[in-house]
Amino acid sequence: MQRLARTLAAATLAATAVAAQAASVKVTFDSPIFDGTPAPSYDAVRITFPTLAGTGTESLDVAAGRFHGSASNLVGIEPGRFVDNVNSLWMYCYDLYETIGNGSVVTYTVDFAGAADRTLAFLGAVNAVRNSGAATPDPYAWLHPSTAYEAAAIQLGIWESKYDSGWNIDSGAFSASGIESATRSALAGYFAALATAAPLDRSYTMVLEARGAQDMITGDPPGTVPEPGTLSLLLAPLALLALGRRRSGARVG
Repeated sequence: MQRLARTLAAATLAATAVAAQAASVKVTFDSPIFDGTPAPSYDAVRITFPTLAGTGTESLDVAAGRFHGSASNLVGIEPGRFVDNVNSLWMYCYDLYETIGNGSVVTYTVDFAGAADRTLAFLGAVNAVRNSGAATPDPYAWLHPSTAYEAAAIQLGIWESKYDSGWNIDSGAFSASGIESATRSALAGYFAALATAAPLDRSYTMVLEARGAQDMITGDPPGTVPEPGTLSLLLAPLALLALGRRRSGARVG
């Protein structure tokens, strides 16, 4: 029993030490950054959104689409936590106040609970539309659009979910203009599905965060491996129970 107590206590301390170190990953973006999406690979649009200080709005000409890259230098996260594989990492921009470029290399901190409720509602609607009629629904259908226009619509909807309170791409705190008709049609379908679609479970997403580079949102297969904090919580009661029994035995003996 003493050996079991020492083993469990050591395991708990090790898990707690890992938990104290946030999960991180180095992402190398493709060049071009939209590699893997069928040509034209993105939709060039003009967007207007609130300033970081919240005192007004600013406008930018941007490429709306799905980003692609690879993951390496994994700390506190297993390769199985990436939907396709570490060499094929699909992402969308989740931050309009910083930049990213072709071939950028960024070390991100992983936030497993970083997706906003409105974003989850929108991604649930995307999945409902894209999985319509599918024998086996894909919880990552939002990461696997068939065309660049669908990808652009998903990116615009994600921005709308984060920077606005309604669902109108033409007006409000976030808006976009110069949108291709195919993108607009796909986005309208996603917005229409919001009324009946269930939100995407947060456990199917993770947000990659970094200073000096745009944050990204991507998929996360839930239950693949325990997160470090969860592991320490699971082991701690076992270690305390074993130690308690050891102490109780010492008093009796």
